[in-house]
Amino acid sequence: MASNEQSPPHPDDHEQPPLRADAVARRERILVAAASLAGDRRASMAQVAAAAEVSRSTLYRHFPTRKDLADALAQRQEDAAIPTPTVPPRTVATLPFQPPGRLGRVSPLALEVTHVLDEVPPHLIADQLVAEARRTAGVAVALYVVDIDGSELVRLAGSEDFPERLEAPPALGPEIVPEGLPQFYERLAQQLPRCVAEPLWLRGRVLGLLLCVGQPVVGLEDIAKQGAAALELVNDYTDHIEAARRRKPTSAAAEVQHHLLPPRIARVTGAQIAGGLLPTYDVGGDWFDFVENRDGSWLVIADAAGNGATAAGLSAAALGALRAARRSGQDLVGAATAMDDVVRTLGNPDFYVTAILARWHAPTATLAWINCGHPPGQLVSADGAFTALAGPSHPPLGSTAAAPRYDTSVVQLDPGERLILLTDGITERIVRDGGTFGLDGVRDAVAGAAAPTAAATAMAILQAVTDSWTQPLQDDATLLVLAVD
Repeated sequence: MASNEQSPPHPDDHEQPPLRADAVARRERILVAAASLAGDRRASMAQVAAAAEVSRSTLYRHFPTRKDLADALAQRQEDAAIPTPTVPPRTVATLPFQPPGRLGRVSPLALEVTHVLDEVPPHLIADQLVAEARRTAGVAVALYVVDIDGSELVRLAGSEDFPERLEAPPALGPEIVPEGLPQFYERLAQQLPRCVAEPLWLRGRVLGLLLCVGQPVVGLEDIAKQGAAALELVNDYTDHIEAARRRKPTSAAAEVQHHLLPPRIARVTGAQIAGGLLPTYDVGGDWFDFVENRDGSWLVIADAAGNGATAAGLSAAALGALRAARRSGQDLVGAATAMDDVVRTLGNPDFYVTAILARWHAPTATLAWINCGHPPGQLVSADGAFTALAGPSHPPLGSTAAAPRYDTSVVQLDPGERLILLTDGITERIVRDGGTFGLDGVRDAVAGAAAPTAAATAMAILQAVTDSWTQPLQDDATLLVLAVD
Protein backbone atom coordinates (compact mmCIF):
# COMPACT_ATOMS: atom_id res chain seq x y z
CA MET A 1 0.00 0.00 0.00
CA ALA A 2 2.84 2.33 -0.87
CA SER A 3 2.20 5.99 -1.58
CA ASN A 4 4.13 9.20 -2.08
CA GLU A 5 1.65 11.13 0.07
CA GLN A 6 3.15 12.76 3.13
CA SER A 7 1.36 12.81 6.48
CA PRO A 8 1.29 16.13 8.33
CA PRO A 9 3.91 16.08 11.10
CA HIS A 10 2.72 15.83 14.68
CA PRO A 11 4.10 18.43 17.10
CA ASP A 12 6.98 16.94 18.99
CA ASP A 13 6.22 18.80 22.18
CA HIS A 14 2.64 17.60 22.60
CA GLU A 15 1.75 14.08 23.63
CA GLN A 16 -1.20 12.64 21.67
CA PRO A 17 -4.35 12.15 23.80
CA PRO A 18 -5.30 8.53 24.44
CA LEU A 19 -7.91 6.97 22.17
CA ARG A 20 -11.20 5.74 23.59
CA ALA A 21 -11.74 1.98 23.62
CA ASP A 22 -14.23 2.05 20.72
CA ALA A 23 -11.84 4.17 18.65
CA VAL A 24 -9.02 1.72 19.39
CA ALA A 25 -11.25 -1.14 18.26
CA ARG A 26 -12.13 0.67 15.02
CA ARG A 27 -8.46 1.45 14.37
CA GLU A 28 -7.56 -2.22 14.85
CA ARG A 29 -10.38 -3.29 12.48
CA ILE A 30 -8.99 -0.94 9.86
CA LEU A 31 -5.50 -2.39 10.22
CA VAL A 32 -6.81 -5.96 10.02
CA ALA A 33 -8.78 -5.06 6.89
CA ALA A 34 -5.75 -3.37 5.31
CA ALA A 35 -3.67 -6.46 6.04
CA SER A 36 -6.30 -8.68 4.40
CA LEU A 37 -6.25 -6.51 1.26
CA ALA A 38 -2.46 -6.25 1.15
CA GLY A 39 -2.36 -8.66 -1.78
CA ASP A 40 -4.03 -6.02 -3.96
CA ARG A 41 -1.71 -3.02 -3.97
CA ARG A 42 -4.33 -0.98 -5.84
CA ALA A 43 -7.05 -1.52 -3.25
CA SER A 44 -8.79 1.80 -2.68
CA MET A 45 -9.38 3.47 0.65
CA ALA A 46 -13.11 2.89 0.06
CA GLN A 47 -12.46 -0.85 -0.14
CA VAL A 48 -10.42 -0.75 3.07
CA ALA A 49 -13.25 1.11 4.82
CA ALA A 50 -15.75 -1.43 3.51
CA ALA A 51 -13.64 -4.34 4.69
CA ALA A 52 -13.30 -2.76 8.14
CA GLU A 53 -17.03 -1.95 8.28
CA VAL A 54 -16.39 1.73 8.97
CA SER A 55 -17.24 4.86 7.04
CA ARG A 56 -14.65 6.54 4.88
CA SER A 57 -14.71 9.57 7.17
CA THR A 58 -13.81 7.30 10.10
CA LEU A 59 -10.99 5.75 8.09
CA TYR A 60 -9.56 9.15 7.16
CA ARG A 61 -9.91 10.34 10.75
CA HIS A 62 -7.57 7.57 11.87
CA PHE A 63 -5.35 7.57 8.76
CA PRO A 64 -5.48 10.80 6.72
CA THR A 65 -3.43 9.33 3.84
CA ARG A 66 -2.58 5.94 2.40
CA LYS A 67 0.98 6.46 3.64
CA ASP A 68 -0.26 6.88 7.21
CA LEU A 69 -2.16 3.61 6.89
CA ALA A 70 0.78 1.79 5.31
CA ASP A 71 3.15 3.07 8.00
CA ALA A 72 0.80 1.99 10.79
CA LEU A 73 0.39 -1.43 9.22
CA ALA A 74 4.16 -1.85 8.93
CA GLN A 75 4.61 -0.78 12.56
CA ARG A 76 1.94 -3.25 13.66
CA GLN A 77 3.74 -6.08 11.89
CA GLU A 78 7.08 -4.99 13.35
CA ASP A 79 5.64 -4.83 16.86
CA ALA A 80 4.10 -8.26 16.50
CA ALA A 81 7.31 -9.67 14.98
CA ILE A 82 5.23 -12.20 13.06
CA PRO A 83 3.82 -12.33 9.51
CA THR A 84 0.56 -10.43 9.04
CA PRO A 85 -2.19 -12.90 10.05
CA THR A 86 -5.27 -13.50 7.96
CA VAL A 87 -6.93 -15.33 10.83
CA PRO A 88 -5.63 -15.58 14.39
CA PRO A 89 -2.47 -17.68 14.05
CA ARG A 90 -2.40 -21.13 15.66
CA THR A 91 0.92 -22.89 15.65
CA VAL A 92 1.22 -26.65 15.61
CA ALA A 93 4.15 -29.00 15.91
CA THR A 94 5.50 -29.87 12.46
CA LEU A 95 7.89 -32.36 11.03
CA PRO A 96 11.45 -31.04 10.54
CA PHE A 97 10.98 -29.99 6.90
CA GLN A 98 13.87 -28.41 5.07
CA PRO A 99 13.27 -25.12 3.27
CA PRO A 100 12.25 -25.60 -0.38
CA GLY A 101 15.09 -26.48 -2.73
CA ARG A 102 17.50 -27.76 -0.04
CA LEU A 103 17.06 -31.41 -1.03
CA GLY A 104 19.86 -31.95 -3.53
CA ARG A 105 20.09 -28.37 -4.77
CA VAL A 106 22.72 -25.72 -4.13
CA SER A 107 20.13 -22.92 -4.21
CA PRO A 108 16.32 -22.93 -3.89
CA LEU A 109 14.21 -23.36 -7.02
CA ALA A 110 11.51 -20.66 -6.96
CA LEU A 111 8.02 -21.55 -8.11
CA GLU A 112 7.44 -19.87 -11.45
CA VAL A 113 4.15 -20.05 -13.30
CA THR A 114 5.50 -20.65 -16.82
CA HIS A 115 7.65 -23.50 -15.55
CA VAL A 116 4.64 -25.05 -13.82
CA LEU A 117 2.55 -24.85 -16.98
CA ASP A 118 5.32 -26.40 -19.07
CA GLU A 119 6.07 -29.25 -16.68
CA VAL A 120 2.73 -30.28 -15.17
CA PRO A 121 -0.36 -31.67 -16.99
CA PRO A 122 -3.24 -29.18 -16.81
CA HIS A 123 -5.52 -31.38 -14.73
CA LEU A 124 -2.78 -31.87 -12.11
CA ILE A 125 -1.85 -28.19 -11.63
CA ALA A 126 -3.93 -27.83 -8.46
CA ASP A 127 -2.43 -30.95 -6.90
CA GLN A 128 1.08 -29.76 -7.75
CA LEU A 129 0.43 -26.34 -6.20
CA VAL A 130 -0.78 -27.96 -3.00
CA ALA A 131 2.26 -30.26 -2.93
CA GLU A 132 4.59 -27.27 -3.31
CA ALA A 133 2.70 -25.33 -0.66
CA ARG A 134 2.83 -28.31 1.70
CA ARG A 135 6.57 -28.65 1.24
CA THR A 136 7.14 -24.92 1.73
CA ALA A 137 4.81 -24.41 4.68
CA GLY A 138 5.63 -27.59 6.56
CA VAL A 139 1.94 -28.04 7.39
CA ALA A 140 -1.11 -29.62 5.74
CA VAL A 141 -2.56 -27.48 2.94
CA ALA A 142 -5.74 -27.50 0.83
CA LEU A 143 -6.75 -25.38 -2.17
CA TYR A 144 -10.31 -24.04 -2.46
CA VAL A 145 -12.10 -22.36 -5.36
CA VAL A 146 -15.60 -20.83 -5.48
CA ASP A 147 -18.51 -22.47 -7.26
CA ILE A 148 -20.03 -20.54 -10.17
CA ASP A 149 -22.93 -19.05 -8.20
CA GLY A 150 -20.71 -17.89 -5.34
CA SER A 151 -22.45 -19.92 -2.65
CA GLU A 152 -19.65 -22.30 -1.62
CA LEU A 153 -15.90 -22.76 -1.48
CA VAL A 154 -15.07 -26.14 -2.98
CA ARG A 155 -11.91 -28.10 -2.15
CA LEU A 156 -10.06 -28.49 -5.44
CA ALA A 157 -6.96 -30.21 -4.06
CA GLY A 158 -5.49 -31.23 -0.73
CA SER A 159 -6.05 -33.64 2.10
CA GLU A 160 -9.53 -35.00 2.79
CA ASP A 161 -9.00 -33.91 6.40
CA PHE A 162 -10.20 -30.52 5.19
CA PRO A 163 -13.94 -29.99 4.59
CA GLU A 164 -15.08 -30.70 1.06
CA ARG A 165 -17.13 -27.48 1.05
CA LEU A 166 -17.23 -24.23 3.02
CA GLU A 167 -20.47 -22.27 2.82
CA ALA A 168 -21.26 -18.61 2.18
CA PRO A 169 -18.03 -16.99 1.02
CA PRO A 170 -18.40 -13.29 0.08
CA ALA A 171 -18.42 -13.85 -3.67
CA LEU A 172 -19.75 -12.65 -7.02
CA GLY A 173 -19.93 -15.79 -9.09
CA PRO A 174 -16.62 -17.68 -8.87
CA GLU A 175 -14.64 -14.73 -7.43
CA ILE A 176 -14.30 -13.71 -3.79
CA VAL A 177 -15.07 -10.06 -3.08
CA PRO A 178 -11.88 -8.71 -1.43
CA GLU A 179 -13.58 -6.37 1.03
CA GLY A 180 -15.52 -9.31 2.44
CA LEU A 181 -12.39 -11.22 3.45
CA PRO A 182 -11.99 -9.97 7.06
CA GLN A 183 -15.53 -10.98 8.04
CA PHE A 184 -15.20 -14.33 6.26
CA TYR A 185 -11.93 -15.00 8.09
CA GLU A 186 -13.74 -14.43 11.39
CA ARG A 187 -16.34 -17.07 10.47
CA LEU A 188 -13.59 -19.37 9.23
CA ALA A 189 -11.74 -19.04 12.53
CA GLN A 190 -14.83 -20.30 14.34
CA GLN A 191 -15.35 -23.24 11.98
CA LEU A 192 -11.68 -24.18 11.52
CA PRO A 193 -9.86 -22.56 14.47
CA ARG A 194 -6.47 -24.10 13.68
CA CYS A 195 -6.43 -22.98 10.04
CA VAL A 196 -4.77 -20.00 8.39
CA ALA A 197 -5.88 -18.68 5.00
CA GLU A 198 -3.77 -17.31 2.15
CA PRO A 199 -5.80 -15.70 -0.70
CA LEU A 200 -4.95 -16.27 -4.37
CA TRP A 201 -4.76 -12.71 -5.72
CA LEU A 202 -4.82 -11.84 -9.40
CA ARG A 203 -5.31 -8.21 -10.51
CA GLY A 204 -7.39 -7.26 -7.49
CA ARG A 205 -9.49 -10.44 -7.64
CA VAL A 206 -9.36 -13.38 -5.25
CA LEU A 207 -9.70 -16.63 -7.21
CA GLY A 208 -9.50 -18.98 -4.24
CA LEU A 209 -7.86 -19.72 -0.92
CA LEU A 210 -5.02 -21.86 0.36
CA LEU A 211 -5.88 -23.18 3.84
CA CYS A 212 -3.10 -24.33 6.18
CA VAL A 213 -3.36 -26.22 9.45
CA GLY A 214 -1.32 -23.93 11.67
CA GLN A 215 0.99 -21.05 10.84
CA PRO A 216 3.22 -21.86 7.83
CA VAL A 217 6.93 -22.24 8.54
CA VAL A 218 7.55 -20.15 5.40
CA GLY A 219 4.95 -17.74 4.01
CA LEU A 220 2.85 -18.84 1.04
CA GLU A 221 2.36 -15.44 -0.60
CA ASP A 222 4.53 -16.26 -3.61
CA ILE A 223 3.00 -19.68 -4.21
CA ALA A 224 -0.49 -18.19 -3.89
CA LYS A 225 0.34 -15.43 -6.37
CA GLN A 226 1.94 -17.78 -8.89
CA GLY A 227 -0.79 -20.34 -8.28
CA ALA A 228 -3.55 -17.85 -9.08
CA ALA A 229 -1.93 -17.05 -12.43
CA ALA A 230 -1.35 -20.74 -13.16
CA LEU A 231 -4.98 -21.68 -12.43
CA GLU A 232 -6.28 -18.81 -14.57
CA LEU A 233 -4.08 -19.69 -17.53
CA VAL A 234 -4.54 -23.45 -17.36
CA ASN A 235 -8.32 -23.19 -17.20
CA ASP A 236 -8.52 -23.18 -21.00
CA TYR A 237 -6.67 -26.52 -21.19
CA THR A 238 -8.73 -28.68 -18.82
CA ASP A 239 -12.29 -29.11 -17.50
CA HIS A 240 -11.03 -30.12 -14.06
CA ILE A 241 -11.32 -26.67 -12.43
CA GLU A 242 -14.66 -25.73 -13.99
CA ALA A 243 -16.12 -29.14 -13.14
CA ALA A 244 -15.23 -28.59 -9.48
CA ARG A 245 -17.02 -25.23 -9.56
CA ARG A 246 -20.34 -26.80 -10.58
CA ARG A 247 -22.58 -28.28 -7.89
CA LYS A 248 -25.04 -29.55 -10.48
CA PRO A 249 -25.25 -29.82 -14.29
CA THR A 250 -25.47 -26.58 -16.24
CA SER A 251 -27.59 -26.07 -19.34
CA ALA A 252 -25.92 -25.70 -22.73
CA ALA A 253 -27.01 -22.03 -22.80
CA ALA A 254 -25.48 -21.41 -19.39
CA GLU A 255 -22.16 -22.88 -20.50
CA VAL A 256 -22.15 -20.60 -23.54
CA GLN A 257 -22.92 -17.57 -21.39
CA HIS A 258 -20.26 -18.31 -18.78
CA HIS A 259 -17.70 -18.70 -21.56
CA LEU A 260 -18.63 -15.22 -22.85
CA LEU A 261 -18.36 -13.39 -19.54
CA PRO A 262 -15.29 -11.45 -18.35
CA PRO A 263 -14.09 -11.55 -14.71
CA ARG A 264 -16.79 -10.50 -12.24
CA ILE A 265 -14.58 -7.99 -10.40
CA ALA A 266 -11.94 -5.62 -11.78
CA ARG A 267 -10.12 -2.41 -11.08
CA VAL A 268 -9.76 0.05 -13.94
CA THR A 269 -8.24 3.51 -14.01
CA GLY A 270 -10.22 5.70 -11.65
CA ALA A 271 -12.92 3.19 -10.81
CA GLN A 272 -13.99 -0.30 -9.78
CA ILE A 273 -16.21 -2.60 -11.87
CA ALA A 274 -18.33 -5.55 -10.76
CA GLY A 275 -20.89 -7.65 -12.59
CA GLY A 276 -23.12 -10.62 -11.94
CA LEU A 277 -26.03 -12.62 -13.29
CA LEU A 278 -28.82 -14.90 -12.10
CA PRO A 279 -29.71 -17.71 -12.39
CA THR A 280 -26.28 -19.24 -12.69
CA TYR A 281 -26.99 -22.76 -13.88
CA ASP A 282 -29.65 -22.02 -16.50
CA VAL A 283 -29.25 -18.62 -18.10
CA GLY A 284 -30.22 -17.50 -21.58
CA GLY A 285 -29.61 -14.25 -23.42
CA ASP A 286 -28.18 -11.82 -20.86
CA TRP A 287 -24.50 -10.88 -20.82
CA PHE A 288 -22.12 -8.12 -19.86
CA ASP A 289 -18.60 -7.25 -20.99
CA PHE A 290 -15.88 -4.81 -20.01
CA VAL A 291 -12.30 -4.06 -20.99
CA GLU A 292 -9.82 -1.24 -20.41
CA ASN A 293 -8.20 0.18 -23.54
CA ARG A 294 -6.26 3.32 -24.34
CA ASP A 295 -9.48 5.17 -25.12
CA GLY A 296 -10.97 4.26 -21.72
CA SER A 297 -12.89 1.45 -20.09
CA TRP A 298 -15.73 -0.05 -22.12
CA LEU A 299 -18.81 -1.37 -20.32
CA VAL A 300 -21.63 -3.16 -22.12
CA ILE A 301 -24.74 -4.91 -20.85
CA ALA A 302 -27.14 -6.68 -23.20
CA ASP A 303 -30.26 -8.83 -23.32
CA ALA A 304 -30.89 -11.03 -26.37
CA ALA A 305 -34.45 -11.94 -27.33
CA GLY A 306 -35.67 -15.43 -26.60
CA ASN A 307 -34.25 -17.95 -24.20
CA GLY A 308 -32.12 -21.06 -24.02
CA ALA A 309 -29.57 -22.00 -26.64
CA THR A 310 -31.08 -19.70 -29.30
CA ALA A 311 -30.68 -16.63 -27.12
CA ALA A 312 -27.19 -17.74 -26.11
CA GLY A 313 -26.19 -18.08 -29.75
CA LEU A 314 -27.61 -14.64 -30.56
CA SER A 315 -25.68 -13.21 -27.60
CA ALA A 316 -22.48 -14.80 -28.86
CA ALA A 317 -22.94 -13.23 -32.30
CA ALA A 318 -23.60 -9.77 -30.86
CA LEU A 319 -20.68 -9.97 -28.46
CA GLY A 320 -18.40 -11.15 -31.25
CA ALA A 321 -19.37 -8.09 -33.30
CA LEU A 322 -18.69 -5.82 -30.33
CA ARG A 323 -15.24 -7.22 -29.69
CA ALA A 324 -14.35 -7.18 -33.39
CA ALA A 325 -15.34 -3.51 -33.60
CA ARG A 326 -13.35 -2.56 -30.50
CA ARG A 327 -10.28 -4.41 -31.69
CA SER A 328 -10.39 -2.67 -35.06
CA GLY A 329 -10.39 0.76 -33.42
CA GLN A 330 -14.10 1.62 -33.67
CA ASP A 331 -15.76 4.02 -31.24
CA LEU A 332 -19.13 3.50 -29.51
CA VAL A 333 -21.09 4.43 -32.64
CA GLY A 334 -19.03 2.05 -34.78
CA ALA A 335 -19.47 -0.76 -32.26
CA ALA A 336 -23.26 -0.27 -32.07
CA THR A 337 -23.45 -0.20 -35.86
CA ALA A 338 -21.42 -3.41 -36.15
CA MET A 339 -23.60 -5.21 -33.61
CA ASP A 340 -26.78 -4.03 -35.33
CA ASP A 341 -25.47 -5.22 -38.72
CA VAL A 342 -24.68 -8.70 -37.40
CA VAL A 343 -28.03 -9.21 -35.68
CA ARG A 344 -30.03 -7.77 -38.61
CA THR A 345 -28.26 -9.88 -41.22
CA LEU A 346 -29.23 -13.08 -39.38
CA GLY A 347 -32.54 -12.58 -41.20
CA ASN A 348 -34.92 -13.48 -38.38
CA PRO A 349 -37.37 -10.71 -37.35
CA ASP A 350 -37.60 -12.25 -33.88
CA PHE A 351 -33.87 -11.75 -33.35
CA TYR A 352 -32.94 -8.50 -31.60
CA VAL A 353 -30.75 -7.39 -28.71
CA THR A 354 -31.27 -4.55 -26.25
CA ALA A 355 -28.02 -3.07 -24.96
CA ILE A 356 -26.23 -0.15 -23.37
CA LEU A 357 -22.72 0.52 -24.69
CA ALA A 358 -20.70 2.84 -22.45
CA ARG A 359 -17.14 4.07 -22.07
CA TRP A 360 -15.59 5.54 -18.91
CA HIS A 361 -12.69 7.96 -19.48
CA ALA A 362 -10.95 8.58 -16.16
CA PRO A 363 -8.76 11.63 -17.06
CA THR A 364 -11.83 13.69 -17.97
CA ALA A 365 -14.13 11.86 -15.52
CA THR A 366 -16.66 11.39 -18.33
CA LEU A 367 -19.04 8.57 -19.19
CA ALA A 368 -20.25 8.30 -22.77
CA TRP A 369 -23.02 5.88 -23.72
CA ILE A 370 -25.51 4.70 -26.34
CA ASN A 371 -28.81 3.11 -25.28
CA CYS A 372 -30.30 0.62 -27.72
CA GLY A 373 -33.77 -0.14 -26.38
CA HIS A 374 -32.47 -1.09 -22.92
CA PRO A 375 -33.65 0.00 -19.45
CA PRO A 376 -31.79 3.25 -18.71
CA GLY A 377 -28.72 3.16 -16.51
CA GLN A 378 -29.02 4.55 -12.98
CA LEU A 379 -26.55 6.98 -11.42
CA VAL A 380 -26.25 6.80 -7.62
CA SER A 381 -24.76 9.87 -5.98
CA ALA A 382 -22.43 9.73 -2.99
CA ASP A 383 -25.42 10.41 -0.72
CA GLY A 384 -27.50 7.61 -2.28
CA ALA A 385 -29.81 9.58 -4.60
CA PHE A 386 -30.83 7.86 -7.86
CA THR A 387 -30.95 9.56 -11.27
CA ALA A 388 -31.71 7.83 -14.57
CA LEU A 389 -29.24 8.42 -17.39
CA ALA A 390 -31.00 10.91 -19.65
CA GLY A 391 -30.50 10.68 -23.40
CA PRO A 392 -31.98 9.27 -26.59
CA SER A 393 -33.00 5.61 -26.67
CA HIS A 394 -32.36 3.96 -30.00
CA PRO A 395 -34.15 0.87 -31.32
CA PRO A 396 -32.93 -2.54 -30.14
CA LEU A 397 -30.03 -3.86 -32.19
CA GLY A 398 -31.24 -5.70 -35.29
CA SER A 399 -34.88 -4.66 -34.91
CA THR A 400 -35.13 -2.24 -37.88
CA ALA A 401 -35.09 -2.80 -41.61
CA ALA A 402 -32.30 -0.28 -42.13
CA ALA A 403 -29.32 0.65 -39.99
CA PRO A 404 -30.26 3.41 -37.51
CA ARG A 405 -28.19 6.50 -36.75
CA TYR A 406 -26.66 6.47 -33.28
CA ASP A 407 -26.04 9.48 -31.05
CA THR A 408 -23.71 9.38 -28.06
CA SER A 409 -24.65 10.94 -24.72
CA VAL A 410 -22.05 12.19 -22.21
CA VAL A 411 -22.09 12.94 -18.48
CA GLN A 412 -19.35 13.80 -15.99
CA LEU A 413 -19.12 11.60 -12.88
CA ASP A 414 -17.90 12.69 -9.46
CA PRO A 415 -15.88 10.64 -6.96
CA GLY A 416 -18.18 8.37 -4.97
CA GLU A 417 -20.80 8.09 -7.72
CA ARG A 418 -21.91 4.69 -8.97
CA LEU A 419 -23.34 3.68 -12.34
CA ILE A 420 -25.73 0.70 -12.26
CA LEU A 421 -26.67 -1.02 -15.51
CA LEU A 422 -29.47 -3.60 -15.26
CA THR A 423 -31.49 -5.96 -17.42
CA ASP A 424 -35.27 -6.06 -17.00
CA GLY A 425 -35.00 -9.48 -15.34
CA ILE A 426 -34.12 -7.57 -12.16
CA THR A 427 -36.80 -4.86 -12.20
CA GLU A 428 -39.53 -7.26 -13.45
CA ARG A 429 -38.72 -10.01 -10.95
CA ILE A 430 -41.98 -11.21 -9.33
CA VAL A 431 -41.87 -10.86 -5.53
CA ARG A 432 -43.85 -12.53 -2.74
CA ASP A 433 -46.77 -10.09 -2.71
CA GLY A 434 -47.32 -10.50 -6.45
CA GLY A 435 -45.72 -7.20 -7.42
CA THR A 436 -42.34 -6.69 -9.06
CA PHE A 437 -38.92 -5.91 -7.64
CA GLY A 438 -38.75 -2.66 -9.59
CA LEU A 439 -36.42 0.28 -9.12
CA ASP A 440 -37.67 0.62 -5.54
CA GLY A 441 -36.18 -2.80 -4.81
CA VAL A 442 -32.90 -1.70 -6.39
CA ARG A 443 -32.85 1.49 -4.27
CA ASP A 444 -33.54 -0.44 -1.08
CA ALA A 445 -30.82 -2.97 -1.90
CA VAL A 446 -28.26 -0.24 -2.62
CA ALA A 447 -29.17 1.58 0.58
CA GLY A 448 -28.56 -1.64 2.52
CA ALA A 449 -25.27 -2.51 0.80
CA ALA A 450 -22.37 -3.13 3.15
CA ALA A 451 -20.29 -0.47 1.38
CA PRO A 452 -20.47 1.88 -1.63
CA THR A 453 -18.02 -0.23 -3.64
CA ALA A 454 -18.88 -1.82 -6.98
CA ALA A 455 -18.68 -5.39 -5.66
CA ALA A 456 -20.71 -4.70 -2.49
CA THR A 457 -23.36 -2.92 -4.54
CA ALA A 458 -23.67 -5.75 -7.05
CA MET A 459 -23.80 -8.37 -4.28
CA ALA A 460 -26.51 -6.48 -2.42
CA ILE A 461 -28.77 -6.16 -5.47
CA LEU A 462 -28.42 -9.79 -6.56
CA GLN A 463 -28.99 -11.03 -3.00
CA ALA A 464 -32.12 -8.89 -2.70
CA VAL A 465 -33.44 -10.27 -6.00
CA THR A 466 -32.81 -13.81 -4.76
CA ASP A 467 -34.43 -13.16 -1.38
CA SER A 468 -37.51 -11.41 -2.80
CA TRP A 469 -39.23 -14.75 -3.46
CA THR A 470 -38.47 -18.44 -3.30
CA GLN A 471 -39.79 -19.09 -6.83
CA PRO A 472 -37.32 -19.29 -9.73
CA LEU A 473 -36.65 -16.19 -11.77
CA GLN A 474 -38.87 -15.70 -14.79
CA ASP A 475 -36.01 -14.15 -16.77
CA ASP A 476 -32.26 -13.67 -16.52
CA ALA A 477 -31.27 -10.99 -13.99
CA THR A 478 -27.98 -9.29 -14.85
CA LEU A 479 -26.18 -6.16 -13.73
CA LEU A 480 -22.96 -4.23 -14.13
CA VAL A 481 -21.72 -1.61 -11.63
CA LEU A 482 -19.06 1.10 -12.06
CA ALA A 483 -17.99 2.86 -8.84
CA VAL A 484 -15.86 5.99 -9.29
CA ASP A 485 -12.93 6.33 -6.89
